[in-house]
Amino acid sequence: MKEIRILPAVLDDIAESAAWYDEEGYAGLGDQFTATFYSFLPKIQRDGEIYRVVHGEFRRIWLRPFPYAVFFRLYRNTWFVSFVIHSARGPRLVRDLLRERS
Repeated sequence: MKEIRILPAVLDDIAESAAWYDEEGYAGLGDQFTATFYSFLPKIQRDGEIYRVVHGEFRRIWLRPFPYAVFFRLYRNTWFVSFVIHSARGPRLVRDLLRERS
């Protein structure tokens, strides 16, 4: 089985999004968001190849029921989770940030 690694910037993405959900949603929603993110990691580790390539080598998985996308790529025998972003963000911003984190 392939390894999975999370870039440190992704942890910041998750923390910022969870804080927003706690402030704008209700207490505990941020924890649900964070738990959802971590629940998707085994799917990436086990079945990462089934997800569509969307930019360069990056693949994407949707964090349903939240409107967020996780971008990840395979390098050697390790999946690197590189980016988490709200789906309403523009494609140009997503492309620029993926380049920055590749």
